[in-house]
Amino acid sequence: MSIPSPETYAEIAPMRRDEPLSQWTTLRIGGNAEMFFEPHKPEKLADLLTALEKDGVPWRLLGAGANTLPPDGGVAGAVIHTGNMRRIFRDGDGLRCWAGATLPSLVHTAHGVGLAGFEGLVGVPGHVGGAIAMNAGSADWGIWDEVYNVVLWMPGERDGLKMEEFTPEQIGPKYRDGNLNGAVVLEVHFHLEPQPPKAIKERQDDILRRKNKSQPVSMSSAGCAFKNPPGDSAGRLVDAAGMKGFQVGGAQISELHANFVLNRGGATAEDVRSLIAQVEERVEADSGIRLERELVVWPEPL
Repeated sequence: MSIPSPETYAEIAPMRRDEPLSQWTTLRIGGNAEMFFEPHKPEKLADLLTALEKDGVPWRLLGAGANTLPPDGGVAGAVIHTGNMRRIFRDGDGLRCWAGATLPSLVHTAHGVGLAGFEGLVGVPGHVGGAIAMNAGSADWGIWDEVYNVVLWMPGERDGLKMEEFTPEQIGPKYRDGNLNGAVVLEVHFHLEPQPPKAIKERQDDILRRKNKSQPVSMSSAGCAFKNPPGDSAGRLVDAAGMKGFQVGGAQISELHANFVLNRGGATAEDVRSLIAQVEERVEADSGIRLERELVVWPEPL
């Protein structure tokens, strides 16, 4: 199969060639994307994905890059950034938003119109689409708890139907896993609880104070590197294994919170991969628990 020229896809969404992915990840790591797209609407994102799939072009989604480690050697094919899809709408006792809406803007908007439910996301970077894909949240709460329904682009042959609406019951999200199975978030409708903005703000401020004391919020990181195993904390396990502050090249386990990987300057994807692999081995040897990664590590090009 011959693949059309990149300009064919640029008719669907704005595109740049050889875009440095280090500019788009919170770890500030990553080589160049062969094609870098920024669709402006959910329909354009769906059209682009459908065209790329039809032509056999490999693609990857990049939201805010808050839990993503692209390879040093770059990415062949397409990387699709959702940052231009930022719209948020009031919808009854809830909010409806596109996949590229940022979590800080979602938290701010909900507080401003007196809708509670997103306080646990205060201080969390990322886009709504990525948060839905990984069911972002805290140990006992996930963003899917507030979802009324989602509109997804569905991969594969489905009689031409590519955009479908689903409820949480139909999807079955899990802890740190939206259970999307290759589907892509286009739009989300949240059902929230009306509350006085002052009460919402007080809870946000309290959560943010605690995060600022316990997490390296001012450093280049990708958030939590590992999922918490049942009944335990990944950070506690890493600390107990003596890995807090451990460093490979420019990548380091935070001395403040042992579940955060930091770019101390000049870190490469290989540094981070080596670091987290050694942490996994040490924790398993120390506790018998094999940590599961929350950080999404893209493979190096073949």
